[in-house]
Amino acid sequence: MFTSGFDPNDVGWRLGRSSQPRGVELWCRYDRTTGVYGEQGSGKTLDLLAPALLAHRGAGLATLTKLDDLLLTAGRRQQPSGPDEPPRPVAVLDPFGAAPGLPELVWDPVAGCVDPRIAERRAKAFAAGTVAGAVTGGRQDNAARFYAAETAKVLQGFLHAAALTGRTLEHVLEWVANPVAAEQPAEILQQHPHAARFWDGLLIGALHGSPDTVGNTVTTVQQAMALFFQPDIRARCVPSRGRTATDLADLIARRGTVYLLGREDPYASAAPLMTAVAEHVLDTALHVAATSPHGRLTPCFLACLDELPSTTPLPTLRVRMANERALGLSFIYAAQTWKQMVVSYGDDEARSLFGLTNNLVIFGGGKDVHFYRELSDLLDDVRISRRTFTEGPGGMGTSRSGEDVRVLRPGDIRRIPERHALVVAGTAPPIIARLRRCLDGKDGQQLTTELDAARARLSRARPDTDDVEQRTAAALAYARDHRLDPSRHVDPADPPAAPQSETRSW
Repeated sequence: MFTSGFDPNDVGWRLGRSSQPRGVELWCRYDRTTGVYGEQGSGKTLDLLAPALLAHRGAGLATLTKLDDLLLTAGRRQQPSGPDEPPRPVAVLDPFGAAPGLPELVWDPVAGCVDPRIAERRAKAFAAGTVAGAVTGGRQDNAARFYAAETAKVLQGFLHAAALTGRTLEHVLEWVANPVAAEQPAEILQQHPHAARFWDGLLIGALHGSPDTVGNTVTTVQQAMALFFQPDIRARCVPSRGRTATDLADLIARRGTVYLLGREDPYASAAPLMTAVAEHVLDTALHVAATSPHGRLTPCFLACLDELPSTTPLPTLRVRMANERALGLSFIYAAQTWKQMVVSYGDDEARSLFGLTNNLVIFGGGKDVHFYRELSDLLDDVRISRRTFTEGPGGMGTSRSGEDVRVLRPGDIRRIPERHALVVAGTAPPIIARLRRCLDGKDGQQLTTELDAARARLSRARPDTDDVEQRTAAALAYARDHRLDPSRHVDPADPPAAPQSETRSW
């Protein structure tokens, strides 16, 4: 029972109610990290992540891949956190233009990179996003991590050189388009008195060497910055005249929410950009916590990292989970399978993350038998006492024996029903929790109504897409007017044309 005046939402988020053992309310403290594993469609977002984010009263960060998940919580997150409180701000990083009309997150990748530490962290975040999904022959691709490290050396030099000379992302992209031929960054790092020492050597070393190594490094560098080469995506994400960068420190101080809306697309991955922005948001939250009067964020900052391995494989997550909970930063991460974590982080780092996670929530329905077997071993056996009665010619007899029985076999974990999950929390015995979907009940009906209204507003705000045929006709007309079209086919029956000065055609 909770005493009057105490609200458990101030110190944690509601997980659900235990089914085995029966009838116990389950809450997760904000200073305890939670890892969620469940296949697509298992209910991770609706049963856990969305309810936790909706009930949270402090600032937050949410990574998403589905537009409906954004619309489901964005409206509520803009409401005041309590009586006599102002509305809370929301900022959405929407590189693909899926959510027009919502407040935009505008971020400058070059800003702050005069500081070598910021340039290095930002470059490593961009590079880490290129590793997600890199698989060769069904095994983790260690080569991808090697080239990600080489990419970080190049990008940190480019970002640092651009910031030192007042250049913009446009100049960085000019260098990224042909890194080997770009001489300006190395010259700036050599000659500028405020440049980090020896960084010119790191840059030159990464771009000069074995042709195969350099070629793969260049490809990875361009992959890390690929989204910015799309003009419309670059215009949505980068500050310009009349569009200033979002003040993240002010947003966090006002208990706002940052949404990073990406998508799993092998042709246009948002993981590098989302990883870099997420690292910057978490660094800003850490700075706000360290400079606050309490020495921590109150209420805490909640990071809901849905589809962590494929959207935001944060390279610093292990260190943050271990150190930043005392400063008021709380983490919930979700993945579909354990193998995704191994691919993105490598086996050792993934196991370190697993070991540092205080609470594990595992949904049924998965197919990773090795992961379920390890969980079954983690839950250990239970000792059962058996008493046996025998009857024979000599009369009745009894015997006692002990037997070790699995608490949950791997097949039992796989068969956990929908809206239920296995919870492994600290030293507590394993629990089968019954979860409450955020769309259930009266409040769920109201939330559904708000979701439908948000969809309607989004539909009205979405601009009509340009007709490809009209754009093609306009482009061809310009080419004809400026002699850029290919030479026309000359009919042999036509009289020869008068000699003219030679013109080039594209």
